[in-house]
Amino acid sequence: MNLQHLRYAVEVEKTRSITEAAENLYMSQPNLSRAIHELESALDFQVFERTPKGMNPTEKGEEFLQYAKSLLAQFDELLDRYGKKEEG
Repeated sequence: MNLQHLRYAVEVEKTRSITEAAENLYMSQPNLSRAIHELESALDFQVFERTPKGMNPTEKGEEFLQYAKSLLAQFDELLDRYGKKEEG
């Protein structure tokens, strides 16, 4: 699991669609689907329930995604504060 996997999962939650999330992330649908499966394998639980109407977070997935969003927000803040800034 890595930060990119977390970003992918959050985008899938937002769109409720692998296809739409892949478009928003500028990647192919099979690669995003593979990444979500890798994440779920690493976690050893299903983050999303696949339905004909889209991707819905499982109960455990909803809890995980809340933590993921918090972690990503903190990481982005860290980069804003201490990340290497280009001198202009």
